[in-house]
Amino acid sequence: MKKKNIRTKTRTQSKKTVTKKKVIRKVVKVIKPVVVKESIVQGKVPTEIALLEQFFGGPVKLKLWKVFLLNKTREFTLKDLVRLTKTKSTLLIPSLRDMMKQAIVEGNKKVFVNEKQHKELAIFYKSTKDFPLNPEITQLILTAIPRSSEKVLSELTSLQRLKTVLLSGFFTSKLGLSNQIFSTTQSPVDMLLVFEKIPANITEIVTELEHKLGRDLRYAALDETDFKYRHSIGDKLIRDVLDFDHIVAMDKMAFFR
Repeated sequence: MKKKNIRTKTRTQSKKTVTKKKVIRKVVKVIKPVVVKESIVQGKVPTEIALLEQFFGGPVKLKLWKVFLLNKTREFTLKDLVRLTKTKSTLLIPSLRDMMKQAIVEGNKKVFVNEKQHKELAIFYKSTKDFPLNPEITQLILTAIPRSSEKVLSELTSLQRLKTVLLSGFFTSKLGLSNQIFSTTQSPVDMLLVFEKIPANITEIVTELEHKLGRDLRYAALDETDFKYRHSIGDKLIRDVLDFDHIVAMDKMAFFR
């Protein structure tokens, strides 16, 4: 009996000592290298106006810069600026405040008589004379606005029966690096238009040109018969153009050949 007990004990002990070996499998993830392909993104070439808008901090500020630098001796109320820039006063006021902080523009409160002959208090804004680089910035703006003969004619294409375009005054003045604004040697007329018949949309087209230039234009529109008669008698309006620096941008009448 004792032997049997010993055997059973050894059997139980051997069972206990037997252990199963666990097989551990390592999963190795293979990471493929990411290949970044180079690509060239070619954007559209921006226009001169778009570049200037970025340079000056947006379209509103560019419009104000044009008005003040191309009209250095003039003062403007907020209503004047709204008309010349075609921009709401709520958008102009923050830009004006910012330009005044930077000493680009100065403002003074004045009393004036309005259209209804009533006295009114308003702020008059004008360009600061001592702001550095004013001539250089003016020259930069002049390169982008429609001031050349070609650009002016492109703005007047919708005017029908247009025969002759004479540019003088602002269009021939030496603005920019010369620091010259206007003098007695420059014509008091900016543009003279001669038509076969004066169209009804002339005011609309010229107003749009004024908006792009940032200033009011002193212009005259005549029909062909009236122009030839005024020229024959030496009319002052015609002399105010021809006696000063002027450019014959268009001459379908062959009058100046």
